[in-house]
Amino acid sequence: MRLLRRADYPTRPWRNGGGISHEIAWHEHDDWRLSLAEITRDGPFSDYAGFDRTLTVIGDGLRFNGAPIGPAPHSFRGEDAIAATLHAGPVLAFNVITRRGACAHEVVRRTEAAGTRADFVFALRGTLRLGDAVLHALDCAALEGSAAELLPESGAEWAEVTLRPA
Repeated sequence: MRLLRRADYPTRPWRNGGGISHEIAWHEHDDWRLSLAEITRDGPFSDYAGFDRTLTVIGDGLRFNGAPIGPAPHSFRGEDAIAATLHAGPVLAFNVITRRGACAHEVVRRTEAAGTRADFVFALRGTLRLGDAVLHALDCAALEGSAAELLPESGAEWAEVTLRPA
């Protein structure tokens, strides 16, 4: 297992210049990427034609094309025209992107202790224990093929990401 700490994520601007992302983990040939997006203003999402995306909002207050986006992971095609609007101030969103035809992904949001064989575990809120390791909010663990027992502390929420060849 490899721990990826929020303080170490490199930051880069969005493709469309409308915000910033903190890069958590990525494939060397851009077949997949995990990032933490800061959405601070209304505007369009970047065009990622040929990719599939799943966005998991941390908090509340994001709308896509006028429809509220709840806490469940929200999947969409990278070429979909998405106009994001904020109705309760800035939000953070955990973002998974995979190149269609090369890789696929699944994102599941969890709150109760369980075992997992996911590729990544991202702490959305609170503190989460994985064996001897501790994830704080916005930290991530790359499980690298090993199984893990997840033990959340009060109020913890996390996203499990599974990647697979297309």
